[in-house]
Amino acid sequence: MNSIRTKFTLLNLCTILVAISIAAAIGVISIRNLGRDDADQLLHLTAETGAKNLDAYFESVQHSVETVAALVHDSFDGMTEDGLEEQVEHTRSLFGRIAYNTNGVLTYYFRIDPKVSDTVKGFWYVNQEGSGFQEHQVTDISQYDTDDTSQLVWFTVPKATGKGVWLPPYHTENLGARVISYNVPVYWEDRFVGVIGIEIDYEILAREVNNISIYQTGYAFLLDEDGNFICHPQIDSEHLDSKKIAISDSTRFVGDDHVEYVFDGVEKEAIWAPLRNGMRLYVTAPVSEIDSGWKGMIENVFLASLMILTVCAAVVLDYSKSITQPLHDLTVAAKQVQNGNYESPLEYDGN
Repeated sequence: MNSIRTKFTLLNLCTILVAISIAAAIGVISIRNLGRDDADQLLHLTAETGAKNLDAYFESVQHSVETVAALVHDSFDGMTEDGLEEQVEHTRSLFGRIAYNTNGVLTYYFRIDPKVSDTVKGFWYVNQEGSGFQEHQVTDISQYDTDDTSQLVWFTVPKATGKGVWLPPYHTENLGARVISYNVPVYWEDRFVGVIGIEIDYEILAREVNNISIYQTGYAFLLDEDGNFICHPQIDSEHLDSKKIAISDSTRFVGDDHVEYVFDGVEKEAIWAPLRNGMRLYVTAPVSEIDSGWKGMIENVFLASLMILTVCAAVVLDYSKSITQPLHDLTVAAKQVQNGNYESPLEYDGN
């Protein structure tokens, strides 16, 4: 009887175990895929939202500079060389009103190429203390080679490229502040006259980037097109110029905008979105935090499966006992009859 009961119990338990295992495996795969898809969508949404906010800010600065540049260009029509100083003064008041209404502007300027005029230098206004724009002594451009783009980048680069350009963070020579600038060259009858530009306080940009967060410890950072760090919450700004994103054997690209990498010994995943000024906004988080949600659900599935298996085992054991107990009683009664004991009770009224 024990052999029948054991075989019956094992057969049912194995059947239940296989069924639960298949159901659990399907559930685990589905939960994992759903969890990864949700995490991917969350990373993309955070990156896209952050990129739109930064683009809106960059666009406001770019629009301010280009508006002034366009008005200056129009005012140059029919101008004589003697009228240059008058146009610069007109631009001074115009630029001041526009810069005042643009958030985060540290300095604004209109600088004249020394090759155009020895007397008209332009202007430079600074709002370093946050108390309003004050005119600052301009840099003596004549002391530099304006054809060398390694010097006075805010002036030489737009002159060399002939178009508006965003420059990566740099330290202003006179203020000692870290800034990001947008500069537009100005022409008069196809002749380069000077540069109009705005410098943004780096700390404001860093604050905007640092406000982007995801999961428990996820954050955002900025890179330029060459992989150089523009802004990173875990790297001091003074050391950003010497840092470059490491493409090592542990780095794996998943799709066009998805990358997996290791930073400070922590496995991470990042989604990046392009910005209008050529930079890239990365939103990153540890893999452990990204996977914590669906892994927790899988643990619940395993616990539920174990509980179901335990309940089923108890039911199968009780059911197998109800089947084999009458056979066991019959066997005992038969042995009693065989031994001459015809009074042995056999209380069973089933079929």
